[in-house]
Amino acid sequence: MRNLLKYKGQFFLISIVSLSIILYAMSKIIFPPVMIDTSSIALIDDFFVFNNVIEKSLQTLNVSKSCEDLSYNLQELKGIVRNAYSPKFRIEYNYIINYCSDVGRTANVSLNVSLYSPDSFIQTSFTKVVNW
Repeated sequence: MRNLLKYKGQFFLISIVSLSIILYAMSKIIFPPVMIDTSSIALIDDFFVFNNVIEKSLQTLNVSKSCEDLSYNLQELKGIVRNAYSPKFRIEYNYIINYCSDVGRTANVSLNVSLYSPDSFIQTSFTKVVNW
């Protein structure tokens, strides 16, 4: 009898570990893992494309070093944007150079960007003052 009392703590730990393993195994059998399908969200890339166009527009404005360079860069970007996404999206990219001065090294440009897709329509207009 004294011999059994000596192993009481070990039996308790082994019992708890065994019971935990059994309960874990039963929970995996009863409740199979649920996979949430997020592929439909990943396939909708309208906002990614739109944000990319806006980001590249801002980079183009910041990289330009003169009025002539600014006009040329915006015209090139307009052509690239319209053709790059043409199979899936229709992008209207319009800009107006409100003010540009090589002497003052500043420009004021208004941009109007619209993205049309079968799923959505996204549009923004903004004006940016550029100093170079």
